[in-house]
Amino acid sequence: MRVIKVIIAFILWVVLDVQLGKREHRKNHRTLPFEATKGDYRFYKNGSPLFEDLFEEVSQAQDQIDVYYYLIRRDKVSLKFLSLLKMKAEEGIKVHLIVDRMVSAPLRREYRSLKKAGVSVSFAETPRFPSFFYTLNRRNHRKMVVIDGAIGYVGGFNVGREYIGKSSEFSDWRDYHLRLTGSIVRDLHRIILDDWAYTTGEVLPSVSYREGGEYPFQIVAFDGIGAENTFLTMIKRAKREILIGSPYFIPSKKIQRELLDALDRGVKLHILLPLKRDHALVKEAGLPYLQELVLNGAHAHHYNAGFYHAKIIMVDQEAADIGTANFDRRSMFLNKEVNISIFDQAFVQHLRNEYFKDIESSIYFDKQEAASPSFGTKVKIQLARPFRGVL
Repeated sequence: MRVIKVIIAFILWVVLDVQLGKREHRKNHRTLPFEATKGDYRFYKNGSPLFEDLFEEVSQAQDQIDVYYYLIRRDKVSLKFLSLLKMKAEEGIKVHLIVDRMVSAPLRREYRSLKKAGVSVSFAETPRFPSFFYTLNRRNHRKMVVIDGAIGYVGGFNVGREYIGKSSEFSDWRDYHLRLTGSIVRDLHRIILDDWAYTTGEVLPSVSYREGGEYPFQIVAFDGIGAENTFLTMIKRAKREILIGSPYFIPSKKIQRELLDALDRGVKLHILLPLKRDHALVKEAGLPYLQELVLNGAHAHHYNAGFYHAKIIMVDQEAADIGTANFDRRSMFLNKEVNISIFDQAFVQHLRNEYFKDIESSIYFDKQEAASPSFGTKVKIQLARPFRGVL
């Protein structure tokens, strides 16, 4: 009887914790909308050229380096990056590094060394009472670097050897990342400034920005609020085609209804997901939604040339949205994310071409497979159901 009382008390505590956390979150969210602006870009889909360019430009920084990463691994690639930050701080460059409290904590010894060298280091999203369980699940999932106020990097790549295809488990790693210059860098930097102020209570030094750029962009910093509406707006606008790419597919009920409505009005829908998974039950959590869409005419593909980690939605070959937000409920309702809306049709067409190249390396998920999952899959679907919001 005592054990039962303890279990009931624990469940009530968690329920109260989550309700308090949601209320506080909705009241004090830090979603940052920006006006459309201009910039120039370089697009990456593989980690090796990305890290080569990023590391070189960090090494050439003259004034200030501001970094936020959700995840920095402990391996040769990550340690090289941290060594560069340390070297620049020892040269007298102002260096600020924020990492997620939960997932990047194992590098504590390296962080102490960075601080000793003059790097300002902070940890984002520390769980706190009275809503410990809710804040434990509220992660800052952004990946951003701004160098001298002139160059910005943002997208899906964290830092580690697995992102250059050196993982024995995943082999090649597909993701999308941007190098940005021009006016849009000011907006990207404002997000890092806000993250730093929220985490530390301090204001980062100001920098000089370089205005201009050829291509139209719009950046949005989500805080567990806003991503769903952005996706809904794009889906509702579609007349001919919707392309979705994501490592995880767990749509909200509203988005699922809009995708079904789009299919009903004749819009062609493609969904590209990884064949391999990097978290238990995450595939099964979204499978019922994928099955329903496929049985109603959607085309689903499982990438089989490595791990697909890109996050993208494209509509009618006219607009695209890429960044850090996955097509799942965690990104829509819990995480801090940053996405870039792209309106240049040549760039959108380039992204579309890359998307269909990856489909060529994918396995088609047909109606027969959607209609007849195995018994083991059905069991996993039921096990995953209570965790759809946090996987």
